Amino acid sequence: MSTVPSKYREKYPHLFAPLEVGKNRDVYKNRIFIGPRGVGGALNQDNVLTDSGIAWNTVLAAGGYACINLGEAKLDNGPSMAHGKHYDLTTDANLDQFHHLTQVANVFGVKMGIELNHNGHFSLPEYCGGQQPMSASAMKMPNGNLVREMTEEDMEQVAESYAKAALRARRGGFEQILLHYGHGWLMGGWMSPLVNRRTDRHGGSVENRARFPRMVLERIRKEVGDSIHLELRISGSELVPGGLEIEEVTEFIKIYQDLVDLVHISCGTRMAATTRADMHPSQFLPHAHNAEMSKYVKEHGVAIPVGVVGNISDPVRAERLLAEGYADYIVMVRSTIADPEWARKVREGREDDIRPCLRCNHCLDLQVGRVAVATNVLQNFQASNISLCAVNPLVGHNSYKSKIPLSPRSKRVVIVGGGPAGLNAAIFAADQGHQVTLFERDAELGGIINYAKHVPFKHDLAAYRDYLVRQVEKRSIDVRLGVTATPELVRLERPDAVLVAVGSEPVTPPIPGADRPHVMQAAHAHDALSRMGERVVIIGGGISGCELSIHLNRSGKRAAVVEMGEHLCPEAQLSERLHVLRYMEQAGVESHTQFKCVEILEDSVVCQDADGVRHALPADTVVLAAGMRPRSAQRDLFEDCAFDVIPMGDCKKAALVETAVNDAYNAVLAISAL
Repeated sequence: MSTVPSKYREKYPHLFAPLEVGKNRDVYKNRIFIGPRGVGGALNQDNVLTDSGIAWNTVLAAGGYACINLGEAKLDNGPSMAHGKHYDLTTDANLDQFHHLTQVANVFGVKMGIELNHNGHFSLPEYCGGQQPMSASAMKMPNGNLVREMTEEDMEQVAESYAKAALRARRGGFEQILLHYGHGWLMGGWMSPLVNRRTDRHGGSVENRARFPRMVLERIRKEVGDSIHLELRISGSELVPGGLEIEEVTEFIKIYQDLVDLVHISCGTRMAATTRADMHPSQFLPHAHNAEMSKYVKEHGVAIPVGVVGNISDPVRAERLLAEGYADYIVMVRSTIADPEWARKVREGREDDIRPCLRCNHCLDLQVGRVAVATNVLQNFQASNISLCAVNPLVGHNSYKSKIPLSPRSKRVVIVGGGPAGLNAAIFAADQGHQVTLFERDAELGGIINYAKHVPFKHDLAAYRDYLVRQVEKRSIDVRLGVTATPELVRLERPDAVLVAVGSEPVTPPIPGADRPHVMQAAHAHDALSRMGERVVIIGGGISGCELSIHLNRSGKRAAVVEMGEHLCPEAQLSERLHVLRYMEQAGVESHTQFKCVEILEDSVVCQDADGVRHALPADTVVLAAGMRPRSAQRDLFEDCAFDVIPMGDCKKAALVETAVNDAYNAVLAISAL
């Protein structure tokens, strides 16, 4: 008998319906799966699951999902790895920890899965004992590595590696294995005409290209029988000319479906870096962008359950996808990082309490330091292997921060500023039982992120702002809008702690003409389209200026971005930068790097290029996007107003939403600790 209250069975009857899977008709308790994630800090230096990794997955298991995939595993010691962090399935070293995890997941009725993925042509010799990468066909990779063509002996070895790894996963208590047959990795490459150019019995037709990937499935089934569910991840389209498309992909699935239990549809290929913007979809793409392909698969002869992944975070949309036959189950990842209780909150009718994902992809890139790619330096040497989230401060740190002993004493806390840092601090402090008063000088809450409501592709950030305001309104927080806090006003509250979040202010570069009436700051430009002329020059090619250029061109303006450095968005994370540059190009934005703005005239901007040549760019409006600086003078006014005075967010250092969120959480922990 279902434990879902009837009210929510009526509202989400498909989302919370059980799913029968496999020859043994095993039951998944609902249709909400968590896909594989980056392993981050869940592994120690020996690639063994840590207690912190178990703790975080326990939080997820309590969140109400049917299945959770732990992440990518190491299959063998051959040329199969493109990075150093994989759960090791080549020895028994992980078995004890795997059993601890799978047993605690069973408490909540969750099936645990693990991902098997041979990296093939993307393998790096430095992670594989110097061995040369191999694939369906020989090729030279963009990084200069030479890939050799696999022999029949290689195929035997790889198939055995998969089978032995699958057996060890079963011994570790896993009930499901995800086999990554998409995104252009080894198995996806064997299927793709972009990689597989063989002329023997393994190349050419769909049946031939499926021969080796099916052999792997057969070998796994021979080793583990029907004791574990096999799920495929596959790209419905590789999104590049000459690559796989949904019609062929459906034929591949039909060739495999007697050996696998489920399949879910993604898109893109690592063979074309531009498809990363679709593979890990950002704010620029619509939600559920792979759903038409999963529906095609269901309607064209595939008999096993078909799932879909990609930008599915709204429960109403998820229910509709299932009800209208687009998919049989939903695969989520980033939304469950932002809010591990997503499924439970939906089931409890608390949809308004779900913390929205920003789709910034920092959870994907920060943990491996994918930053400064513009300067050909892939690794940020300050990065750790710990996963992070822009909106959830406990990601990567839950095991430690949740154990800090807290005082039972309620304190009087004053928060100065109602932007992302101030709002988060108010919520966290109220949840610790403190008496909270928040001063905000403007007539509305939100601070610097209020601009998002004016930019269509920033709707996720706008939803996050609305979420924060709702959460403040639901708590007993004394919010004083339209009030500029002063030290005298704050002292009247007799606070135990003052958390200062007065934010940042735009930088005005020393350019002659920067004070002309047709010049404005980027921070004030998003809702000022009616006051702009047709031709707009944006001075500053960081992430703020580049995103603004997309918004302006999509709104009918003709924007040009001027950057004095060598690259646009030089400090952005890998996925973020690729996405922004792609959509600047699509929007027709004109961009100039190594252009130094030397003067702003009435109808143009004068720039000097790297060779000293001057150029006049026509401009009806000029927007300054030269960065932000902390409001340090306002911040320091409050330094003697309480025993604890802690600055947070942009007034410490102008940075990202995730910095504001973490500052806020840390500040509340500091004032709440014993």
